Amino acid sequence: MNLWTFFLLQLKRIGKHTAFLLLLLLFPICLFFLFATFHKEEDSRIPVGLCLATEDSFAEALCTKLIDKNDSLFTFSLVNSEEELLRGVQQKRYECGYLFQKELGKELDKNRGKNLITVYVSETTTCTGVLNELVYAELFEEYSLSLLQETLTDANHLPFTDKEAASFSLPAVNKDAIETAYRSHLTDGSTFRIEVSFLSGPDASPKSGTSVATLPILRGLSAVFLLLCGFLALLATVNDKANGLYDRLYGTARFLCPPLTMIAYLLPSGLSCLVGIALSRTGAAPGTELFAMLCYIGVLLLFYTVLGTLIRNHTVLCAVFPMLVLCTLVFTPVITDLSVFFPWIKAVRYVFPSYYYLLFF
Repeated sequence: MNLWTFFLLQLKRIGKHTAFLLLLLLFPICLFFLFATFHKEEDSRIPVGLCLATEDSFAEALCTKLIDKNDSLFTFSLVNSEEELLRGVQQKRYECGYLFQKELGKELDKNRGKNLITVYVSETTTCTGVLNELVYAELFEEYSLSLLQETLTDANHLPFTDKEAASFSLPAVNKDAIETAYRSHLTDGSTFRIEVSFLSGPDASPKSGTSVATLPILRGLSAVFLLLCGFLALLATVNDKANGLYDRLYGTARFLCPPLTMIAYLLPSGLSCLVGIALSRTGAAPGTELFAMLCYIGVLLLFYTVLGTLIRNHTVLCAVFPMLVLCTLVFTPVITDLSVFFPWIKAVRYVFPSYYYLLFF
């Protein structure tokens, strides 16, 4: 028999299995709704309130910088009055509230660094220390610029006299040039910097608005779904052998037709998984997704061929499959990687085909 004709006949037979077709149709839809359930468009950062009760330009600049800061853990917003700030903290709309009443620049110039900012703290918050460090770090970053500009533009602070300065060919220095150089050296990595990222932050994923935490779960479910479809393909092959379907074939056809039967099941199942991942907008590049899926189908084909050779009884296979799924969930990172807590799992997971698919990502 022509192998291509046999493959098409297997696809036609699958097309008559309403339950299997319904499974292929419902899986990407369920994957999409699961993604929609986990995915949250709202900002998950911790809200912090700011209130300007002074006309100090330094305090205004600090508040603007905090509000514009794209922090992955906190989000700052400005309120109109101290009463509104206090009420927001009491009602737990803000974890903390910062009230600026004093002229920060003048107070710092006088070496008065205590009690410059009033802080209102929610009773249940645990973020006060981190927030205070963040606010004061931004404060002294701005104040350092002010000191630098004052030092470089005031001749009284230069380490030589005006007459000595005239003998040097110094470029013109103004506050704008100083600020440009100061800002550039803060972010160019010329000294050192510490970068902290949070999985729940808005910049945690290269895809806008996508929750990173849902991605391994959806991909893991796709791996288990294809594992199930491969098992159904194995059962179909075992039944065909029991019914003598392959007994009339000779040569290479007798050897190749059982894998072709499983491929006829696995290819539409893989397509269903790819559609589900595409609908949930959590996939990698299309070429990477397609290559990983084809490799996974190949691994499943090899795995179930070996399993079907070792176990030829339909009932025993049905008893083994639940254990296979359970071990896949435990030993491979379908939902979470337990090898972080139990390192010995790393030596076991290579037995399970789903691990090789998840290894791509």
